[in-house]
Amino acid sequence: MLNHKFVGNQNSSQCIIFLHEGLGCIDMWKSYPDELCLQLNMQGLIYDRSGYGKSKGDLQHRASNYLHLAVDELFELIHTLKIQNKDIILYGHSDGGSIALIFVAKHPNLTHSIITEAAHVFVEQTTLKGIKTAKKAFEEGKLEGLRKYHGANYRTVFYAWVDIWNHPSFLNWNIETELANIQSPQLIIQGLNEQYGTLKQVESIQQNTTGNTIVFTPENCGHAPFKEKTKDTMNEVITFILKNTTNY
Repeated sequence: MLNHKFVGNQNSSQCIIFLHEGLGCIDMWKSYPDELCLQLNMQGLIYDRSGYGKSKGDLQHRASNYLHLAVDELFELIHTLKIQNKDIILYGHSDGGSIALIFVAKHPNLTHSIITEAAHVFVEQTTLKGIKTAKKAFEEGKLEGLRKYHGANYRTVFYAWVDIWNHPSFLNWNIETELANIQSPQLIIQGLNEQYGTLKQVESIQQNTTGNTIVFTPENCGHAPFKEKTKDTMNEVITFILKNTTNY
């Protein structure tokens, strides 16, 4: 069983599932899921994907379809925890955002709506440049904070992220053709100072999906709007969710 925790109102008919970034885990969401679910009086589920945080798993032999494999993992978790009959809202950050999109494309009837922050649907040079910068910072000891969240596994977590995005087999990774299956309402969030992607990612998601879409691009904000612009981001999320759950 993956390490996970529920927050918020456990009797709610809605469940927001939080999908962490490529270097993330439960604890890196801080108090954001708790506060959001409290405001909405909804249930929330946060979990560590395999190999992250306190979940066991092998990140050293990562394949180029690792995001699709994470979708299968999420599908299994939802059914193991018996929440498949709830109105599920996926909230994914970075890699988690991409996983959310793939999940809905593959399992459209399991998801009520989607929220993504800094999701990728194809590889950009901006992404690779940002990863190169992060790698330099890591090797200079500036990202030691990851040890707090991943323990002795923190170097493996970091290089699994760096290595797959730079691997020749991943350079042509693209999920744009899968987006046409997405009909759920969605809120697409990306900071205008995002260091790992351009607004072409947002435009592609908006153009290739068929559900009603709202875009939020906060100024003076980088890769993690929920951390950098917490109040504004939470307000947008709450407005979006309430608008799409008015019949409950």
